[in-house]
Amino acid sequence: MSSISYQQSGVDANKADEIIESFSDYLKSRPRDPRVLSGIGPYASCFALKETLHQYQDPLMVSCCDGVGTKAKLALDWGMIERLGEDLVAMNVNDLLCVGATPLVFLDYYACGKLQKNQLLPLLKSIQNACEMAECSLVGGETAEMPGLYLDRDFDLAGFSVGLVERNSVLGEAKVRPGNFLIGIESSGLHSNGYSLVRKIVERAAIDPRSKCSFSTETWAETLLKPTQIYVKALKSHFNQLTGLAHITGGGITGNLPRILPKRSQAKVSVSKIFFSPVFKWVQKQANLSTLEMLETFNCGVGMIAACESTYAEKLIHSLKEHSLKAQIIGQVENSSKTHLNDEPSVLWD
Repeated sequence: MSSISYQQSGVDANKADEIIESFSDYLKSRPRDPRVLSGIGPYASCFALKETLHQYQDPLMVSCCDGVGTKAKLALDWGMIERLGEDLVAMNVNDLLCVGATPLVFLDYYACGKLQKNQLLPLLKSIQNACEMAECSLVGGETAEMPGLYLDRDFDLAGFSVGLVERNSVLGEAKVRPGNFLIGIESSGLHSNGYSLVRKIVERAAIDPRSKCSFSTETWAETLLKPTQIYVKALKSHFNQLTGLAHITGGGITGNLPRILPKRSQAKVSVSKIFFSPVFKWVQKQANLSTLEMLETFNCGVGMIAACESTYAEKLIHSLKEHSLKAQIIGQVENSSKTHLNDEPSVLWD
């Protein structure tokens, strides 16, 4: 019986080493956090906490994981994957912000059918760039070549992030109160949710990704693949004045805003205050969805919602404007009269 090598079975370990070495050379030119004690190669990464922990009295470690979803498929089909790292990092660090945590480290997971340098290297570079935007460190990751599970060109992209927050500073249900104002902060576009539907629309409309978009000065690819907004720099200085932050991802505003509300409360939100930027109006028309269905599926132009005392609202809006982010009061938290479903919070659309 003839032998079969690992490479003949579809896994090329030497190629993986070559790509990672190329990325290592790239990293040498990037800013380096001295708290990261490990380079590429060890089984796990070491991050020094001593210099950071002295800033906390009772720190909690906060962790989360998320992926890019089927946006990766559209980007792959259109040959424009080079900014997916921003989506990946944003989907994770924006979640950390929702409990008031400062992101420290990030790790990625890339799985594919066949390693391709023109895929993996641009993805790794965009992840590194996004980590710098989020002021956290890329400390490691996993590259998995799995022929038979993925087709040659297909891949999946996921990530993991860890941060710290003071125990008594955790944002969300324990701090949000009736009377708090709700500030809608604009998204950069579709972000990384709803793409299974968007891809169907694109396919049905036979859209040329490099042609000019019908409702903007950009191409269709630039519009529909615009990276997810990273909110770290704009929001982290406001943690002490906020009571809650809701990252609007899958499930839209209707599904995500209640996650930060206390029981027996509701968010009364004005539909007219939701930005509904042009890309969402286009999706709504193409898919023939009601406004309620849109709000249950997409961010609809509002990528993050901040809860705060009414006296702080205008200061927050002004600060966000300095970060080139449009924001406005979209509603208020109020007591709910509901007596069913364990008094779970909800959104009341006005």
